[in-house]
Amino acid sequence: MSVLTSQDSGITREEAESARAWVYEMYRLADTKSVAMVPTFMKEEAVLNFASVASLKGRAALERLFTWEYGACSRIDHSIQEFRVSEKQIVVKLLATYRFRNGSTQTMKYLAVWHKSPADNRASRVDIDGDFSGVFQELAAVAGPPPL
Repeated sequence: MSVLTSQDSGITREEAESARAWVYEMYRLADTKSVAMVPTFMKEEAVLNFASVASLKGRAALERLFTWEYGACSRIDHSIQEFRVSEKQIVVKLLATYRFRNGSTQTMKYLAVWHKSPADNRASRVDIDGDFSGVFQELAAVAGPPPL
């Protein structure tokens, strides 16, 4: 998949490829359900704005959320559909399939905006947009209420 950049983005080919590698590695690690994804790819005081859920601040809060999510799922698969790179963010369109421990499966599309420059190793914020109501309902049914 090619990296999409606008002509006036100021991003070099090398920076775009670095961003591409970062995106693929981050979602690869997320698909292993390893909470190590958080400190590897998020700054200490990172913020997660997750659709209609209250914002979460800091790695500890993010680690609690992902521990809860990963514990309720037997498998998660992210498929990157498209992404765009600019000087301050990476926008990723995804298709995610959640396989829950109770046997149910849900697939959904969503958009993630990672706030980081191509040179940064960690994001300061991620804004996630999509209809997660069904996913959160299944997560709660399997793992109880979210640790928000």
